[in-house]
Amino acid sequence: MVFITHIRHAIQQRSRMFLPTPVHLPRETRSKSQSLLQQTAIVHSVEHGFPQLLPLGFRVLTKLKALIRNEMNNIGGQELSLPAIGRKNIWETSDRWNLMHDELFKFKDHDEEYCLSPTHEEAITKLVSSVCKTIPRSNYPLLVYQITWKYRNEPNYRHGLLRTKEFLMKDLYSFHTDEKCARQIYDQVCDAYERIFQKLELNCFKVPADSGLMGGSLNHEFLGISAVGEDTLLICPICNRGYLKNKTQCEHTEKTEQHAIELGHCFLLGDRYTKAFNAIEGSSDIATEKKPLIMGCYGIGLTRLMAATVEILTPKDFNDIRWPRRIVPYQVAIVPPKKGSPEETNGNEKTLGRLLKLDNTEWFVDDRNELTIGYRLKDCQKMGIPIVIVFGKRATKENLCEVIDVYNNRTEYLSYEDTLKFIHNYYSVFC
Repeated sequence: MVFITHIRHAIQQRSRMFLPTPVHLPRETRSKSQSLLQQTAIVHSVEHGFPQLLPLGFRVLTKLKALIRNEMNNIGGQELSLPAIGRKNIWETSDRWNLMHDELFKFKDHDEEYCLSPTHEEAITKLVSSVCKTIPRSNYPLLVYQITWKYRNEPNYRHGLLRTKEFLMKDLYSFHTDEKCARQIYDQVCDAYERIFQKLELNCFKVPADSGLMGGSLNHEFLGISAVGEDTLLICPICNRGYLKNKTQCEHTEKTEQHAIELGHCFLLGDRYTKAFNAIEGSSDIATEKKPLIMGCYGIGLTRLMAATVEILTPKDFNDIRWPRRIVPYQVAIVPPKKGSPEETNGNEKTLGRLLKLDNTEWFVDDRNELTIGYRLKDCQKMGIPIVIVFGKRATKENLCEVIDVYNNRTEYLSYEDTLKFIHNYYSVFC
């Protein structure tokens, strides 16, 4: 029975995947995601706070970017890209060169001082201030965002992707001509964040928070419950709302205390930055009073969120990853019979062959047919593949597909047509 050599390249072959044996596994960690992502070669390591994502991890991150990008576009966001390097004089304008001194990676080049940007309030406000006099009023509210790598000199990097020195972040900035509009957009972005976390199957709590060095008049964190989280969340079982421990605003006395991970943060900044950079309301088509624009900023750390989904969705003491279905590395894995086994020559070539000819980049085949079906199935489960199609004894005998719904712990024996229908119905709920 020959089938592996005829696989079309649309379906990835497991034997060709770059999944090196882990060599830097953490010795002791409270983080499930750190251990599981490295054991399954999704992340190679996060040495000294700098993550190395392998192809499976990059696939997850790419899907996460697409999901978030779609939500930002739907509320009127326009994507751009700003330099990762910030000049000292720009950061001095907001006074954060000194305020964030220890958090900035600073360096010199030809006697000029720079930093690697952990965020871009200064850069985007400087850009808007340089063109605001030519911006027509119809451009407001202006929402621009980017998804880029950021850098923070984090001395206490830990828990794999949850706290690092280098991280991928979506940061959206909004500019408004009045406070009322700014608050409307603030609410719209918060709603978009809740949709994002809902699509990621995460139960999150939106809570009032401290503005810290960011500044501003209003801000909220979005938190997900996790034992490894560094925020303390008080949850009211009566109103099902959460509050940070030091900002309790619930009238009910009965509350449960939980650790939580920050998933996102929204700030209404007022004129904290626009005033400093002289980003004024002064359009090219209408003479207006020259007053600073009102600004908001909204962040989600994607690498952190990727790890947080594993922390939150994977049950305690579980050795198999559980992903949100929208961002799984692959949706389906196919496990053919072991070479030389009775199943290999049991007459199921037609059904298996039809599956292998499907033009679907969300499927892969574990073609390492020198290994047992059980070993390869366990590999797929560890990676968090939700559906595995196995060609074992009963399936090959009855010319069916053994379809294993990993996340719901159930197995069905289906025809080729019913297998495709099952998979379509399964993912239509999530995608």
